[in-house]
Amino acid sequence: MTRRHHRGRLRQRYVPPSPAPEPRPSPFELVDDAELDTAATAASAESPPAAAEPVPSHDLLFRAAQEAAQRGELVRAIGIYQELLRTSPDHSAARVRLATLLGHQGDPDTALAEFECVLQQHPDDTAALVRRGLLLGQLGRFAPAERDLARVIQLEPTNGEAHLGLGVVLSRAGLWRRAIPHLRRVVELDPSSAQAYDHLGDALNQVDDLAGALQAFQRSTELRPNNAKALRGLGIVYDRLNRPTEAAQMYRRSRELAGA
Repeated sequence: MTRRHHRGRLRQRYVPPSPAPEPRPSPFELVDDAELDTAATAASAESPPAAAEPVPSHDLLFRAAQEAAQRGELVRAIGIYQELLRTSPDHSAARVRLATLLGHQGDPDTALAEFECVLQQHPDDTAALVRRGLLLGQLGRFAPAERDLARVIQLEPTNGEAHLGLGVVLSRAGLWRRAIPHLRRVVELDPSSAQAYDHLGDALNQVDDLAGALQAFQRSTELRPNNAKALRGLGIVYDRLNRPTEAAQMYRRSRELAGA
């Protein structure tokens, strides 16, 4: 290399290479979780974000079965619950819901076997006891139904579903006076339960408390103005109170709604 060329190179200004552009964060890294504290936020900036944990398959199946049941697809819901239980046989909530659906579908023997499977492992499972008690009551097996529902009330004194179920079971058994305290307890716990007022009105009418029955049926129609059952109950009570005009009006409205 000549001396002139060497001097020329010395006169050139050194320019450092440009730094490589930093990679843009992914959309997941741009999410700001307001519940993270400052320390956690700093730690997440130093390390890559952890991958979201996958939802366990049995949770997905349970949710799918619930949604199918809510849409009225009971056969599909039953199949999903059965699939879930093949891989997760100890899933008590799924087994209780399966048994309930089997009862609705007219298979009480299989339903009772499923309830028994749960209660052998968890004798005080209140959901299983309530559902089994209601099914036994529908089958006319009042004594074991009463035992199941009374056990739930012993475990959970404010369980309105158990009080209502026991009130209905005792009513079906003709034990009206014993049913009334449980039905009154339901409307104390849930004053918006038109169903409880209907059953309470029936029971009070049976023990000749016509004023109480009238009040219960009137409250039910306030909550559900198109309640054919409560309107018919009002007609019966008005008849017994020797108020035929009002009774006829209630009967007519009840028939119109029942035929709608």
